[in-house]
Amino acid sequence: MTKGKRLFLGLSSVSLIVLMLMVIFLWYLVAPRLAQIHLGLPLLVGFALALFALVVSMGLLMLIISTATERNLLFPGWNRLTVKVLFPIALGVGRVLGINRDDIKRSFIQVNNALVRSLSKNFRRDRVLLLLPHCLQKFTCIYKVTATMENCRRCGQCVVGDLAKLAERYNAPVSMATGGTLARRVIVETRPQAIVGVACETDLTSGIQDAYPIPVLGVLNERPFGPCRNTTVDLDRVEEALQFFLHSGIKKPRPLTTPELPQPTEAASR
Repeated sequence: MTKGKRLFLGLSSVSLIVLMLMVIFLWYLVAPRLAQIHLGLPLLVGFALALFALVVSMGLLMLIISTATERNLLFPGWNRLTVKVLFPIALGVGRVLGINRDDIKRSFIQVNNALVRSLSKNFRRDRVLLLLPHCLQKFTCIYKVTATMENCRRCGQCVVGDLAKLAERYNAPVSMATGGTLARRVIVETRPQAIVGVACETDLTSGIQDAYPIPVLGVLNERPFGPCRNTTVDLDRVEEALQFFLHSGIKKPRPLTTPELPQPTEAASR
């Protein structure tokens, strides 16, 4: 397991431990009153809380193993718990501990990607959406592609042309969004089975939450000129994500360039 994944999982573990300690403390406070109702009631409630703690601990253990092995061992509904509950709590705990929010978000994205990769389902080519941020396009370009990618002249001054070619190669729909609201509308209109999303930490984490239960493989963009302006992305990582959804778990990226021809043998050169 990578160091990045351990941050989110560690904060999630701390969060659940704190939650269980609070539940135990609450039980300690109300146990005398429960005993006034029935002598066996504190024991019964304590047993139920111990069972709850055991289930939560087992769920967290399965989450850690699933993330490390990329095999789906989670209880039903635990993916939703991870996306909708554990992540916001981890952000809160991280804020108390003074941990950078972007570090937590990057760790969550890695954990989410590992859980998505544990899926064994195949997806139709025309139902895997490549969702891109508008900041990938060169800021001064007059041919805006937020309306349609067909406006791209593929001049090579930004990465958008290569991403358009990549989508064509895999026959995958591609859309560029100017923000979270437009991205959500695109998802509603296209109704994809899976999404390959490119964005910054904040947009990716909010997108993963908004799109659930649609599986999202997140690829962080690169910001050599700062956020939201003339960003770029690793094309191999985007292609790897598309390959995973479209080819039943193929994870090795195929290069965008034409492979080299085999060198002539010594006998042939004679």
